[in-house]
Amino acid sequence: MNHVLTEFTMVKGLHESLALAVEARFDKNSNILDLGAGAGAWLERLGNSGYHNLYGVDKDVERFQASKGKFIVADLDYGTIGLEGQTFDLITSIEVIEHLENPGRFLRHVAEFLNHDGYFLLTTPNLHSVLCRIRLLLTGNLRQFDTKGEPTHIYPVFLEPLKRLLTLHELEIIESWTFPKSTSVTSRPSLKLLSSLATVFLRDDLPGDILCLWIRRKP
Repeated sequence: MNHVLTEFTMVKGLHESLALAVEARFDKNSNILDLGAGAGAWLERLGNSGYHNLYGVDKDVERFQASKGKFIVADLDYGTIGLEGQTFDLITSIEVIEHLENPGRFLRHVAEFLNHDGYFLLTTPNLHSVLCRIRLLLTGNLRQFDTKGEPTHIYPVFLEPLKRLLTLHELEIIESWTFPKSTSVTSRPSLKLLSSLATVFLRDDLPGDILCLWIRRKP
């Protein structure tokens, strides 16, 4: 019987959706590194799906509960990761970068350990939806980064600055989407109604709560 861990994500169903995206690109022998593994629920899901070359990195070893994968203790903001000489077909980081003080150092880790033809799967709260833009206009506050949001969110990710930062590490975004794909499931009904009316005039290419990105090395 598979061991299942509680998945602490902003939106229920995110891990399940991302696992399908991973299975569409990677066979079960792929080397996978998860940065910011937390309790290990994401690695546990991948392990239950048949992936067996799994590694997780986090600074809190006492929190890690997964039965799948090898755990490495490291602080993603500072220091090094004890995997020198290894590279990975897939690196993942699920709702982590917004908690970090040093996103540039974090991306340096990605660039160091990503195979030449590997992929990096990154997710973070989506700040590009019409709903978020309206909320910023009305309140002057970023959703998920104000007094009502998660207090450990300290680095809001916007695509254009992220692209510049990725370029410094010879990485680039090749695909972006949101979860859920078509709307927010965590916002107040009144704000959702206002944003739906605004989409008559404004494009809403990234409407969901979580921004999901496939990233690769620049050719």
